[in-house]
Amino acid sequence: MFPRLLLLVLFPNLCFAWGFDGHRRLASMMQEPLPANHCLTAWFTARQTTALQDRACDPDRNRGTDPAEAPRHYLEIDWVNPPASYPRDWQQALADLRQNATRNGTVPWRVEEQYAGLVDAFRARDVNLILDRAFFMSHYVTDAFSVLHDTRNFDPNDGLHARWESDMLNTPANLNAIRDQARTLFGTPGRLDPRYATFDIVLVGNGLVSQLIAADVAAGGLDAGGGGYQRTVLFTQSRDLTARRWADALTVMASLLWMAWADAGSPDLPGFTAGCARTAPLAPATLRGFPVPNGWTPTPMAPDAGAPDASVPDASVAADASVMTDAGSDGGSGGGAGGGGGGMFNVGGGDIFAPFDAGLPTRMEPVGCQCQSAPGFWALLAFVAVFLRRPRVT
Repeated sequence: MFPRLLLLVLFPNLCFAWGFDGHRRLASMMQEPLPANHCLTAWFTARQTTALQDRACDPDRNRGTDPAEAPRHYLEIDWVNPPASYPRDWQQALADLRQNATRNGTVPWRVEEQYAGLVDAFRARDVNLILDRAFFMSHYVTDAFSVLHDTRNFDPNDGLHARWESDMLNTPANLNAIRDQARTLFGTPGRLDPRYATFDIVLVGNGLVSQLIAADVAAGGLDAGGGGYQRTVLFTQSRDLTARRWADALTVMASLLWMAWADAGSPDLPGFTAGCARTAPLAPATLRGFPVPNGWTPTPMAPDAGAPDASVPDASVAADASVMTDAGSDGGSGGGAGGGGGGMFNVGGGDIFAPFDAGLPTRMEPVGCQCQSAPGFWALLAFVAVFLRRPRVT
């Protein structure tokens, strides 16, 4: 309990996967993989605003106030061996893993919940609610594509999580280069199961962890070469991996937008033009960055027996939905990976607060990745890091 209170007092605003700039940029592009002539493509493009793009950062902000929020952003799938055997039904996960069903992460179920809420918003033809839920949902969808959210080794080399997701994307030139490469790697949006596809995505990401660690070692992670850390090397070594995961994340996000609209009955929305296409997705979605081996896991015959959250919270209506912005602007809509106001404390993907089950292997407490500069900050961080690194007693 003390670490949680200490962190909330010292660092009330938290920033996690992809940084705020990364999430805003991904949200600004989520309609791009859709068919060019489809009604939804122009509809979402015309309604991109800085306020909505910033809505994609709210799930990270919520971590500072909602103790149940953190596990919704990741799935440490390799706590089960082999990882492919991880239970995909919530009740089965509870039976097999007990309290670690939540601690290990719940992002597949969170995506499923948010998707259901988006279908409801489309069915109601509520423009503001559609936009709000779509941008909010984009955070969880894209978090699943961070390979460090797909493994229990979520912060290798003592800080790679922040060096890759936040620091690297804090440079506009890097962010734009990844954006531009991702645009060349879009797959084909189509049908997929929100929960099962997210599991497939996490499994692919889990297999990429060693590649990312190698890039960090080449850059000097843990001072591998003895010459200090070279951020440009991390970027050049991990750029292709990052762009491919972004391209796949956007392909999946576009698929979910298209599916939700179709599953709601393909409603005509205010702003649809007479000549735009109103086709529904029929074929399975395909990825080009890192395709899922052997294709998507088939959609389950019956709904999940239960889910971590029965409702779809945080579906408040976004403000300023009519303000236009350039979806591909170089400057983004906020300053730095910890944008959105005030200093941000970046923590790794794992839930560092919840108690673990003594019946499973002992875990070391994760350490915060990085934070913005502040008076006396590093001394405080050193104290927190030492405190949190203590192993738990089983």
